[in-house]
Order: sequence, then C-alpha cells, then structure tokens
Amino acid sequence: MTAKTEENIDVLKEELQTLRKQIENLAKAVEQDASGRTAVAAADLEDQFDKYQKLAGEKLQKALSAGNDGVESISEHIRQNPLGSLLLAFGAGYVISRFFRQDR
Repeated sequence: MTAKTEENIDVLKEELQTLRKQIENLAKAVEQDASGRTAVAAADLEDQFDKYQKLAGEKLQKALSAGNDGVESISEHIRQNPLGSLLLAFGAGYVISRFFRQDR
C-alpha cells in the first residue's frame, strides 16, 4: 500500500470512531428524553388517578349519606305509624309468598 492509501484509511478510521461516538451520544440523549417523557406521563397519570380516587370517595360518601338518610326516614315513618308499617310488611310478605306458591 502506498502512504496516501494508508493515510486515507487512518482518516477513515478516525471518522468512523467520531461517528460511533456521536451515535452513542445520540442514543443516550434519546434514552434520556424518552425516560423524561415517561416520568412526566407517569406523574400525569398519578395525578389523574389521585383526582379520580378522591372524586370516587366523595361520590361514595354522598351515596352512603343518602342511604343513611333513607334508612332514617323509613325508621321515623315506622315509629310514627307502627300498625300501618306492620300491615304493609305483612301484605308484601303475603303477596310474595303467593307469587312463589303459584310457580310450584
């Protein structure tokens, strides 16, 4: 080989080494950017989860409160009118029992 060819090969090797380092740096930068975006997305998802969890808790509390209010209302109605409530319960039981007896 001539000196010129060897010199060109050495220059080409140096350029390939430089290109390899640039590609490694680019890969690291892409990886860091992707992990940064993933962290941001994860934080957003966590915030949304917390928001909806709090909202679900509030809705559950309202539903429990409404259920308790309904039970208290029925209890108060039974206290005010025990005989009517007893007759209503007996009538409902009778209708249900007749319904099931007809199926046999």
